Amino acid sequence: MAVKVLLDTTFLLPSFGVDVGGEVEACLKLLAEGRFEVYYSRYSLLEALFILLREVRRGRLQPWEASEMAEEGALAVVYGLRAADEPPAVLGEAIRLYSLGHRDIFDDLLYATALVNELRLLTLDEELRSFVRRSGLRDVTVTPGELGV
Repeated sequence: MAVKVLLDTTFLLPSFGVDVGGEVEACLKLLAEGRFEVYYSRYSLLEALFILLREVRRGRLQPWEASEMAEEGALAVVYGLRAADEPPAVLGEAIRLYSLGHRDIFDDLLYATALVNELRLLTLDEELRSFVRRSGLRDVTVTPGELGV
């Protein structure tokens, strides 16, 4: 039975033309081998859009470049991966995590999506992982190293 993995936004950014480093690239190659069922969250698409807009605001991208990157990235993700279900319970769980003190709503939404769907959240975010453990929450996170990268 394949391990079901929800990708943190970092793992989607290469599809949007954003360089995130070798560890992510190596992990994506491992995931492509077929031993995993790989999912994305629509919330990650929104977060990727915010990342591109931040680069426009900083002057690192032109608006037309960000527009092309957004469209191409979304096409690659939407047609290349499975979308995770995002029932209303995800929103409630994300707010619960936020109210416990974790102030990154996108991470909260991804954690909640993984939890509700019985998926593992593939992340490099040690702050999120530590927060989950310190708060006594169910740890559904996994790192590339834990997958074998």
